Amino acid sequence: MKRIGLIILIFFAAVINTNAQNNPSPYSIIGIGDIETSYFDRSSGMGNTGLSASSNRFFYHANPASYANLDNHFFTAEITTRYKYSNYTGSSLSSTSDNSSSDLQIKKMAIAIKVRKHWVASAGLLPFSTSNYSFYAPKSILGTPFSTNAYYTGQGGISQVFIGNSYAITPNLAIGLHSAFLFGHMQQRETVVPGFIDSSITTVKNVYYTNPYFKLGLQYKKKINSVLQLGFGATGSLQTKLRTNTTLLVQEDNATIKSYDNYANDYYKLPYMYSFGASAIINDRFTFATDYNYQGWSNLNYIGAGYRLTNSSRYSVGFEYSKKLRYRDLTFEKYFLQSGFFYNNSYLILNSQQIDGYGGTFGGGFNSLKGLSMMGTLEIGQRGTIAHGLIKENYVQFTIGISYRDFWYTKVKRYD
Repeated sequence: MKRIGLIILIFFAAVINTNAQNNPSPYSIIGIGDIETSYFDRSSGMGNTGLSASSNRFFYHANPASYANLDNHFFTAEITTRYKYSNYTGSSLSSTSDNSSSDLQIKKMAIAIKVRKHWVASAGLLPFSTSNYSFYAPKSILGTPFSTNAYYTGQGGISQVFIGNSYAITPNLAIGLHSAFLFGHMQQRETVVPGFIDSSITTVKNVYYTNPYFKLGLQYKKKINSVLQLGFGATGSLQTKLRTNTTLLVQEDNATIKSYDNYANDYYKLPYMYSFGASAIINDRFTFATDYNYQGWSNLNYIGAGYRLTNSSRYSVGFEYSKKLRYRDLTFEKYFLQSGFFYNNSYLILNSQQIDGYGGTFGGGFNSLKGLSMMGTLEIGQRGTIAHGLIKENYVQFTIGISYRDFWYTKVKRYD
């Protein structure tokens, strides 16, 4: 129990580091920013294909029903960091500036406990969306035919603190509920630089988001014969309203012109979402999996100048090889190797072009006899296009996850 308390303290101490970000994303100015598609778990090396996957010692956050497969009498804790390098190309970028960026962040912290034989409870912190951009653009002067230069920056994001519960209805069928509280804020800053006017005018808008969010999961697995096991998984969430509160500050140089602590109160709708996946495990070593994810944004009618939100889809496939050692009736996984591929259409249409992306992943990990495990993933991908005056992002990112498990409260002898 002392180990659990220590891990919880580390968890909350690290929360303050999760909001820092340096990688700009040119399309995160729209909506709630870039919606995170990674779960920062063992499925990362398989193109984030994990709806039908489960493990006795690892999390699969894509489907909360998967937690039920964790070992009895154990608690499990995980922390994941990600390093990302991006390079940007496009006719709208300046050839004299450095069009690349990199950052390193803590992305996930989670813990789970097998409360009863068929019931697992979990808690943690995951990113939901991020926004970070900066660019120069002309701004029209109201009532005149003239324009002046303006500098636009934005940063922030939405995080989710979650509690997950999973229950094994039968040895083959499990159900789970992901209950999260979404929170965060995004800052948008516009600076009209001196030129047409004698002094700079800066407008800062902060939008704060809060509200609960729920996702239901279902998972089924069936041993067909001594060689083959099939798995199926599905999740779904209803339309969710995020409460928003907006503050506004207008300054001329360093002097405040207007300040509103309660400029607007509204809500931002998240669409209904669903996903399903399937997998096949051969000889308890080779895993082949595929996932499909859908978000129905079109019915929400978000339309702006030059953009609109549309339905988004994500397709992924993954492969894993697991090296296992057997001693009498015990099985121990020594290491695993993974690969995957994904393609997604985002929820953003800009200049009549839907922003899409694709990439490949390679991963692996190992387990120790002391309850410590480590996994790493290399992802190489591309997002966007240089057509229609848009920007293309090429990126490389490396994710490292550390997992630790131990007895949480039992007198049973440990064999791991």
